[in-house]
Amino acid sequence: MYKNRDGFPISCLSFALTSHCNMYCKHCYNNSGTCNDVPDEMTPQRWIEFSKYIVAHGGVMECLLSGGEPFLIGDALFEIMDILHNDGTLFLLATNGYLLTEEKARKLSKYEYHWVQVSIDSISPQYHDSFRNLKGSWEKAVCASKAVASNGMPLKIVHCVTPYNIDDIDEMCEFAYSMGAACIIVGEVCMSGRAAKNRDLFLTSEQKEVLHYKFEENFSKYKGRMIVKTSHTVRSGLEKHYMHPKSKAVIRSNGDVRLDDMAPFVVGNILKEDFSEIWRSKIETSWKNKKIRRYITDFDSEDKNYSIINYMDDNIFIS
Repeated sequence: MYKNRDGFPISCLSFALTSHCNMYCKHCYNNSGTCNDVPDEMTPQRWIEFSKYIVAHGGVMECLLSGGEPFLIGDALFEIMDILHNDGTLFLLATNGYLLTEEKARKLSKYEYHWVQVSIDSISPQYHDSFRNLKGSWEKAVCASKAVASNGMPLKIVHCVTPYNIDDIDEMCEFAYSMGAACIIVGEVCMSGRAAKNRDLFLTSEQKEVLHYKFEENFSKYKGRMIVKTSHTVRSGLEKHYMHPKSKAVIRSNGDVRLDDMAPFVVGNILKEDFSEIWRSKIETSWKNKKIRRYITDFDSEDKNYSIINYMDDNIFIS
């Protein structure tokens, strides 16, 4: 099926389909929803054309569809998925769940997934709604989660642990399991995007120990029934990607090609350059750039690279 030329098929591409979001979450790693009144340069039609381009050049094995909130682009989401699905692509879909109705879940069930991710930050509707800055968002996320699971898709719940909900981990794991989740991630906030303005959301050293203990405890409790994971540190994630530079890339809603979601490095723009040329000539070599290596090796686990705030400060362009 795949043509296997110029580095294709690509292992994984991440499509940040829009910068717009119907929520304004306190910890949003890419600062989504800040400029909802500004049109995205990558319009739905451009995403459709880019998906056709990817297929024509050899395809992508896995595609992560996210935003902002991906359902805000309407039926174009399904058109994009159809194009890639017909070429054999496996999907990862990340949503806040607000717009994921039972009807949409049925439409989504035709595709193949690694997982469909819904974020739920508490067993308490009040806490979740406050954290997400949208009343009623907890109820919508729960309904979406149940719709995903009941329609045969692998549901992954992402539960963001902060000092305000750290005592809820056991109940949250039980709740995720009761909804039919195949996996739950219990992880802390990353220093990226809007989290930089809400540093009270970061765990203390003692709270990190509690998180690790609760993760281990629930990992054992649900083994064989539900996968329990905790998020990798930003540094460990970047180190892994550094060792496998052509494992993925991120396409942003303005056309920028980023090396990784958790680092501010841009290597090109698909609205100005041919993507296959960017992929062939820039992706692997860019990871050897001194700026990137220094960003990783000098990463301060306490400061979390506060001096360079991903998705808040200017991008760092790598030529």
